[in-house]
Amino acid sequence: MNSIMRPKLILPKGAGRLLLHSCCAPCSGEVMEAIAASNIDYTTFYNPNIYPEQEYLPRKEENIRFAKKHGVPFVDADYDVDNWFTRAKGMERESERGIRCTMCFDMPLERVMNFEEEIRHCRA
Repeated sequence: MNSIMRPKLILPKGAGRLLLHSCCAPCSGEVMEAIAASNIDYTTFYNPNIYPEQEYLPRKEENIRFAKKHGVPFVDADYDVDNWFTRAKGMERESERGIRCTMCFDMPLERVMNFEEEIRHCRA
């Protein structure tokens, strides 16, 4: 990937794999390269709540392209704008970095938790 000297990253509590939440390849690319340079096995999990869809789709395609280029598994959380609008109702005038940001982070993190739960059931 990149020949930059990087500190070795270590996953907490002896974890062997990482599920990386990603909104787009430009934002996640450097993180993905740092993780790979530390020989950490990981999967990219794509954000389901980018709006509008015209913004969502190009970000998703670039994320898929970047993941494929580097041999990283990619999980598509599926576009879910209706869920996002339901959660955002009443927060339309909230400022950036406020309560709406927390809500926006909660939605994909809940998807990640559900994804991890599905994996556990498949292994059982």
